[in-house]
Amino acid sequence: MSIFCELDEADVRSLARRVIVPGAQEPFGAYLFGADEPGAQLGRALERQVFLEAFGNTPDLLAAEYGPYELSSIFLCVIDHRRALPAGVMRVLLPSPLGSKSLNDIGSAWGEAPAALIERTGLGLDTATTWDIATLAIAPDYRGKAAQGLVAMGLYQTLTLAARRLGIEWFVAILDMPVFRMLRWKLRMIFAGFDGLAPRSYLGSAASIPAWCSVVEAERRLAEQDPDLHAILVLGEGLEPALRRVDLARIDSLVAWRREEAAGL
Repeated sequence: MSIFCELDEADVRSLARRVIVPGAQEPFGAYLFGADEPGAQLGRALERQVFLEAFGNTPDLLAAEYGPYELSSIFLCVIDHRRALPAGVMRVLLPSPLGSKSLNDIGSAWGEAPAALIERTGLGLDTATTWDIATLAIAPDYRGKAAQGLVAMGLYQTLTLAARRLGIEWFVAILDMPVFRMLRWKLRMIFAGFDGLAPRSYLGSAASIPAWCSVVEAERRLAEQDPDLHAILVLGEGLEPALRRVDLARIDSLVAWRREEAAGL
């Protein structure tokens, strides 16, 4: 199966039923997939749907943009167990010889050298302990106030738990401005822009901004300012019984194998 093949709704539902944990009782579940695993197709299908709708990004454009980074990609998915549909997806790029797409694109789209920008912002960012949030998409049916909050929190809980397990210290991303503002509001300003870098058009978005997050600082701030959110994102508690928490046991072997594959580039 080509990693860029198109899936219709029947295909998506059939695939979702194959990857859903047998006997799951929760309405939703969080999952992690490697780029070549069948479940990753759920993430790509939702990427294509949402990015075409929101930004006019065609499947060919997405393949050209993210294809070079497939070996370093993992997909975090929240699946609606009852409807057998992906509700949200986050594509995360692991450290690899190709580097971070978001940092690379700062150089090409903003004309700034990432290393100089990181130094100017005063960050001790080490790319070896940095994950790149390359895409974030929530299906149209799950953008109501209650559903969107659950799906978004499920994705970020999965991201944080997996990152902490592996000693990841930084996140970077290029975010559409409405998403950037929403995350800063909902996640207590965890993400910040780089010094002196203004929003600009990017891949169909009228205004996007490169952003960074210190995982350690975010945990400290949440513990002090919002214990409930800290419990959800850092301790993995508080979304039960609505969301089945991700099985973190497989992230170790998945990331180790992906790192070996990417090292062969």
